[in-house]
Amino acid sequence: MSVEWNIQLLGRADSTQDALHELIAQNPDLEEGQVVQALTQDGGRGRHGNSWTSPMGNLYMSVLLRPKGELQKAGELGFVVAVALHQAFSSYVDEDEHKIQLKWPNDVLVNGLKISGILLECEPSLDHKGIMHMVVGVGVNIFNAPELGISLNDVAGEAVYVNKVRDKILDKLGESYILWQEKGFAPIRQMWLNEAYGMDEPITARLKGENHQGVFKGLSEDGALVLGSEDGSEKEIHAAEVHF
Repeated sequence: MSVEWNIQLLGRADSTQDALHELIAQNPDLEEGQVVQALTQDGGRGRHGNSWTSPMGNLYMSVLLRPKGELQKAGELGFVVAVALHQAFSSYVDEDEHKIQLKWPNDVLVNGLKISGILLECEPSLDHKGIMHMVVGVGVNIFNAPELGISLNDVAGEAVYVNKVRDKILDKLGESYILWQEKGFAPIRQMWLNEAYGMDEPITARLKGENHQGVFKGLSEDGALVLGSEDGSEKEIHAAEVHF
């Protein structure tokens, strides 16, 4: 099993997510592995509709995947991508000098600053039990970073080139995606936990206007954040904005 990547490069797009969704609408049988990359985006977006600043010099791409399995497993793919990003960045960064970590649920940090984000958009099967397809968006600060962010060029031990970083990410994504498909979530979960940001530290999870405070204790078997309370009880958080 392997993934054959087919890359379409655009000079400008409203967002690579929208551009790939349009390709799928035109061809519902579009094969897994289709990639849309843009040099810049006018309307790049992150989770919860947040905008993703998209100046020239960074990586903006969306990937089509058609994983087999139950719909409830769709969220696990974010951890699959995060593990791949960590592995890709590790080939550029001396981790004795710069720490690469994974922040729940979908961010990659270097030295505590955001370098990359992941956006998952799932189309369920007609019976809503499985997955028709997933459009996975990845943004990486390579030469430009917003305030409170960091770029790969800031910490790389060698020259970086956007398309070479893209190819490295796709290579690692292919490996982690196949591992997930063949072995399930358990090995991906452990790889993610090995690089987790904020483990055993105080955390606030904001969900539907409510703040849940506690200590980050890890991941549940399905990828939920495990929040420990002072009384020793634990709560699973499946979707929230988290602040350490």
